[in-house]
Amino acid sequence: MKNISTTPITRPLAEAKVATPSPSQGSSFDELYLKKDYKGAAQYLLKNKQQIDSGIFHYNLGTVYSKMGDHAIARFHLEKAIQEGYINSASLNNLTYVKSQLQVDDLTTSTSFPDELISTATSIPAAGYISMTLVLVVFFVLLIRLKKIEKKWVMIVLMILSLTPFLFSNFYVKNINYAVALQDIPLYEGPSKIFNEKGKVRAGSKIVVGQFKDGWFQVEFPISLSGWINKDQLGLY
Repeated sequence: MKNISTTPITRPLAEAKVATPSPSQGSSFDELYLKKDYKGAAQYLLKNKQQIDSGIFHYNLGTVYSKMGDHAIARFHLEKAIQEGYINSASLNNLTYVKSQLQVDDLTTSTSFPDELISTATSIPAAGYISMTLVLVVFFVLLIRLKKIEKKWVMIVLMILSLTPFLFSNFYVKNINYAVALQDIPLYEGPSKIFNEKGKVRAGSKIVVGQFKDGWFQVEFPISLSGWINKDQLGLY
């Protein structure tokens, strides 16, 4: 079975269609979706996951879950689709719609400077960091060729700085662990229920997790949700 086509969708999710299966796949998924049998459409996707491009799989599944009203799981799959490279007006539009339905205070809505910094840094695709690196390298090489910079130590420092975006992307951003809470999850002061409960991570919230200990993740961002959360009901990506 071939992959589902990647035709972009620009209408709001409330009216949007999922990516349409190719003729060789038959029309079972398309028919299930058009008949509003969203549970059947989700089962179809899960059954044929191995034959479908990962980004398209998560995009379609996220769209179907949103149609079923489960916006937390929908957000996880749409975020995963974008991470997998399925970035177009359809995926971005649908994710925006789902977030508007959730209306949670999380990494993407926080006004804290560290949270905004991390959110911005992680929203730039790897190709963006490579492009920034190439622009800086070309710029510094041009300065050297025009003899605007003559001291060797300055040249070395500038060349190292020009590689900063690439290094930051590959050694930090690439290793960040994201998660979406699939339901409301209690937040504790430590990695066990014996610690005091600090609050809850609301269903659909996007967080960054760090240290893992005995089935518990430490929430690093947003800062307001700093604490420990059980891995159950977390969608990691």
